[in-house]
Amino acid sequence: MNVLVISGPASIYLDPARKILNQSTGRTGVTIADILEKNGFSATLWQGKEASWPLPSGIRISAEFRTVPELQFLLGKSDLAQFHAILVPAALPDYALKCTRDLQGGVLPEGKWPGSLPGLQIELTPGPRILPILRDYAPKAKIIGWKWETQGDMKEIRKIAEKQIQTCRTDGCVLNGPAYGDGYLLVTAGGDSLPCPTAAELGHALARYLKS
Repeated sequence: MNVLVISGPASIYLDPARKILNQSTGRTGVTIADILEKNGFSATLWQGKEASWPLPSGIRISAEFRTVPELQFLLGKSDLAQFHAILVPAALPDYALKCTRDLQGGVLPEGKWPGSLPGLQIELTPGPRILPILRDYAPKAKIIGWKWETQGDMKEIRKIAEKQIQTCRTDGCVLNGPAYGDGYLLVTAGGDSLPCPTAAELGHALARYLKS
């Protein structure tokens, strides 16, 4: 069974010298890819270039990306229908740069911002989203998204996961982040959920789910 794991962080470039980077070491994605391989899957790993987690023996990166548009390009040129499952633990930005202004409201020209400015006004706009388009590329694949949440009780963040599954036409969602606490919660489209205290246990749970 072929599985694509999209892992690690992506960036928003603000100017040629500056960017906003989503936080991710790539640990979860690398761990899952390693466990899938050990469970008889063929794991393809696409990794954000800023990921720092070391690769285990036998795991290699098949493609790299820095930004969401670069990831979009990879999706567009790849045959995603070859994958039986697509897992997306990547930390992808929700926003893109709209424009940058000086403190008087003037739009800055393209290029590196002068370091002498007394301040800047940065306007962001909703950026391209990856998860909602994966079903069009891979209509038969099992697709699992992630939600990293900082606020809300368990009932509230569970509803967030269920909404992602419905709106993005995925088969499951992995909840984690400060609102959930330590570990992960695998929520499936059928309504089942499974707590996984570690990334390794999540990998094994996903392996069992994908084989079912």
